[in-house]
Amino acid sequence: MPKLLSVKGPLRNTNNRLRVQWNMGNSCNYSCEYCPPILHDGSKPWFNKQVYIDTIDRLNLHYTALNKVLDYELIGGEVTVIPGFEDIIRRIQETGARSIVFTNGGRTINWWSKAKYYLDGIVYTYHPLSQDKEHFKAVLNEIKDFVHVDINIAGIGGRVDELGVLVEEIRELFENCKRNNYDNVSICVKTMYKKLLGARSKQETYWEYTDSELEVISRPGIKPRPAPPPDPNAPEPSPPDPKSYMTEFLYDDGTARYVQNHQIINEGLNQFYGMICHLGTESLNIDATGNMYSSWCGAINFGNIADSKWNLPEIGFVCPLSNCNNLSDISITKTAVNMV
Repeated sequence: MPKLLSVKGPLRNTNNRLRVQWNMGNSCNYSCEYCPPILHDGSKPWFNKQVYIDTIDRLNLHYTALNKVLDYELIGGEVTVIPGFEDIIRRIQETGARSIVFTNGGRTINWWSKAKYYLDGIVYTYHPLSQDKEHFKAVLNEIKDFVHVDINIAGIGGRVDELGVLVEEIRELFENCKRNNYDNVSICVKTMYKKLLGARSKQETYWEYTDSELEVISRPGIKPRPAPPPDPNAPEPSPPDPKSYMTEFLYDDGTARYVQNHQIINEGLNQFYGMICHLGTESLNIDATGNMYSSWCGAINFGNIADSKWNLPEIGFVCPLSNCNNLSDISITKTAVNMV
């Protein structure tokens, strides 16, 4: 069996970017049955808005000196309900960094009509047991020409087949959309896991999916339309670079495999024990209490956002865990020890 040499998430071949995935608190406007209470019960409340803004300024000062460009991924809870959240994303934009918000889109259309000018992207999840489908679609129509969107639909057992139909219904909203091209927007039904917490937990699906449902879940999020008949006189078009939207698994026999992020755990490709994980130089994670870590597995702590002094990361370390269960951690570059 070929040995895994390296893992690189989308666009990880450019090493001047540092991703900050920031869990800003665990208050949410929904309490979905498949979501553990600790992820939405409000037991880790929001910080004062100024603490968030000061943290953005301090991170900007530190990492620009290292020629790093920051990409923020803001998660919760439901971060859009933080008081003054618009000021937070505006400050990120002012520093020249980029922001992606993970959201259920529950804020009003009026709110989104203003916030869309400060955001670079959203990962937008539809929860069929909690959300109004028409509001979900109305938010998409409001922001689709301004903000890059990546759409997930929670795969509710017993409803996955109908949700597969909804995927195509939503895709039609992107006809003639310039910011999010019909051929490139990612819309997928996601496997729902029990979200067993802890770095050593092996994830189990929340529902037992049927073969038909598994087929829907396995469909790629991006669905290009059939191309028109080629012009026989035109040069051969270049294929899309898989490194731009998939994670690369490179093996010692020279082969490479490219997998979309939502399929990595499904296919059992999340095992990196003994490899060098380049956390710290590619990513920084902030948990709901403000503690800063190299990764969600909690390998190294660099202080709290409320502290006056931080010890920010510089190097990676050997992965001690059998399974990597967070998609953000999975996409951090991994290399075999003998390659370093």
